[in-house]
Amino acid sequence: MKNAIVLTGGIATGKSSALKLLKERGFSAIDADEISRERFAERSKEIEAVFGTLNRAEIGDRIFASADLRAKLEAILHPLIRERIFEESAKLEALNRTYFIDIPLFFERQNEYPIERSLLIYAPRQTQIARLTANRGMSNERAIARIASQIPIEEKRKKAWRIIENVKDLAHLSREVDGFLKTAIDEK
Repeated sequence: MKNAIVLTGGIATGKSSALKLLKERGFSAIDADEISRERFAERSKEIEAVFGTLNRAEIGDRIFASADLRAKLEAILHPLIRERIFEESAKLEALNRTYFIDIPLFFERQNEYPIERSLLIYAPRQTQIARLTANRGMSNERAIARIASQIPIEEKRKKAWRIIENVKDLAHLSREVDGFLKTAIDEK
């Protein structure tokens, strides 16, 4: 995956917005969240047997509160998600152009992806909490539980190849994406 750049971050850091901006600038992208939704639908019977529901919000609350339940869901979905990412990457590698793979939990699963370049969409923890409570209607406790289930954003920051700060509005994020593309896109 020599032409791939992983787009990653934490929950509510703005990965989806950054990915949309990169697509608008003509880059191909693989969206692990989109693949996850497809695979969730494909494995709905198995997921319902484990969780007793297919309500994604309810399952989300449960997996973020329980590492065991999170591991069960990941065991069902992640091999299929990874397989699809590799399939799509093979197609994009043939084009010999830079492309992006949105993998929210890249650092949590980095040993499974042979990709050297990672672009972290960064927002500090307090901003993540504020976004989750304001934009997604979560309680402070739910927001903190979801953030706590991932590697801390400051640790991800230390591991990233490049960082885009997403601490203001969409116009600022757009300028940050353009700055990244001007300075780093051809680096290997």
